[in-house]
Amino acid sequence: MCAQSQEGNRDNPYSFDDFLFVRDNFNYYQDDDFLKQLVQKFIPAERFQQVDRDLNALSDYVSYRFKELANMANELENRVKCTKLKHYDAHNHRIDRIERCKETEILEKEIFSLGLFDPNRNDAWSRFVKMFLLYQNSEAGVMCPIACTHGMIELLQKYEKELQPELVEILNHIRSGKNGEYAVGAQFVSEIQGGSDVPSNLVEAVFVEEEGEDGMSNTWRLYGQKFFCSATQADYAVVSAKPKGVPSSTRVASFLVPSWLPGNKHKEIRNSYTIDRLKPKMGTAELPTAEITYNGAVAYPIGPLEKGLADIVGIVLSISRLHVAFGMAAAALRIAREATIYAQFREAFGVPVSNFPLMINQINDLNLYAKRAAAGAFKVYSEYIYFNEELISGIRNLKEIDNLEERKRRFRLRELIMFQKIVVADDAPAMTRMAISFFGGHGVMEDFLSFPRFFRDSIIMELWEGPRNVLLTQIHRDFQRVSEWYPADDFIRDLLDGLDKDRVEELSYEFKKIIDHDTLLKADQETLKLCRDWQELSNKIFHAYQDLALKELNDQGKPLKFSKLLRKFRKREK
Repeated sequence: MCAQSQEGNRDNPYSFDDFLFVRDNFNYYQDDDFLKQLVQKFIPAERFQQVDRDLNALSDYVSYRFKELANMANELENRVKCTKLKHYDAHNHRIDRIERCKETEILEKEIFSLGLFDPNRNDAWSRFVKMFLLYQNSEAGVMCPIACTHGMIELLQKYEKELQPELVEILNHIRSGKNGEYAVGAQFVSEIQGGSDVPSNLVEAVFVEEEGEDGMSNTWRLYGQKFFCSATQADYAVVSAKPKGVPSSTRVASFLVPSWLPGNKHKEIRNSYTIDRLKPKMGTAELPTAEITYNGAVAYPIGPLEKGLADIVGIVLSISRLHVAFGMAAAALRIAREATIYAQFREAFGVPVSNFPLMINQINDLNLYAKRAAAGAFKVYSEYIYFNEELISGIRNLKEIDNLEERKRRFRLRELIMFQKIVVADDAPAMTRMAISFFGGHGVMEDFLSFPRFFRDSIIMELWEGPRNVLLTQIHRDFQRVSEWYPADDFIRDLLDGLDKDRVEELSYEFKKIIDHDTLLKADQETLKLCRDWQELSNKIFHAYQDLALKELNDQGKPLKFSKLLRKFRKREK
């Protein structure tokens, strides 16, 4: 009934309970026909039954228990804990203890106990779809360490046959677990002078023969400061540093640094480094991010010293970029779902607000964004799995592949990872802001819904693992380096094969024009205009790729209806 035809009522009977009932009883996998279609399309037929069974079981935890723990961990008093540090115990021992909230610690233990990277428990596809499901809670306190651990494992596996005994033991700890517990990984690359400019790193690695106070001898030790160290609570970190006294002393090498040497974790004796400060971030607030000083920390080199930069950027950061993009795509499904059912529940002027044409357009835009982001994420990750989850470190290594078609396909994956990170991270804040507007004033209330957290985190994701301008410059440089064997226009035709030819040719022409420009570093009028065009074109290219992924899926699912879900869940509850 329209409120204008009602008399006043001091005991206003309005209730959000039906909306909350539907929202809180929605099972991320079992009730999402679109996600089930994606899983069925991409999972190999011989594995589908087992993976489907695993997802049904996991979704019972992720959709309810894990979601509630994530919400509790994001309450203001818990977020503040991740900015506080206990440097000393009562007996004047330096411990640098991070006292996180118990909800995050429970989540970390339970999610890592899934053994996502354990080859005896998960293969590539089951690992991916489980991570995708977990990302719907947009919980950075655990999922960022999951991404970092993934990159660490892939880097160690690249050199698995050459690893020294200590690294073999560490790899087993993070991949297969020790006494039923899986270690947590991190990556510390950025320094105060900059993050994306990794070659400018100044942290030193020195090989020391003499035995130190920690009892270690004939080992590399790190000295210097890292300025953005997320997942500071981790057991191990991949750290970039420049080795002294070697021919490649001006080049960055990659090292694995234990947070504690064997036997010292329970004593809270850190591996010759201090946690100087925890940062109060705008987003990913559940995740401790620190400034660290190394004072002779024991470190183990990973691979050849001179290949550290290529390995860190080509493997570790690329995997993080994959996670940033498919993590936001997963969260987008939840955002679109909850915003849509609220618009169908909420009435204004006697009708659901979802009936107003302006809102209809926004609902359609939001759901298109979510679906194509998810479909694109599955399609990109399928390429990663096609190559057995092995990334090539750099363009120089790509050129060593004799088979031209394989070389091109690997190059497409390299560029797709950057395109996807750029575009999904650019779309996410705008679409989340739109979804928040569906709720009116309630949309900015932290205790009403999770979208304020999603929005804050989306701003962080735009900046983490390469801001937009850095990656656009890298893509331009990459294409100039491969122009002899992979022309830019051919790349677009191969990438978008299956879309409308006129659309593909237009994008090919525009892309070639940008790549043919000799450099993006001259501040003349021609380059300034071209850079503006490049910003816009990069979105068009990856949106076209997402559209292709959605077209290939041939989505047959029915749109969500609040009234049907309400009846379904009430019946299920009985």
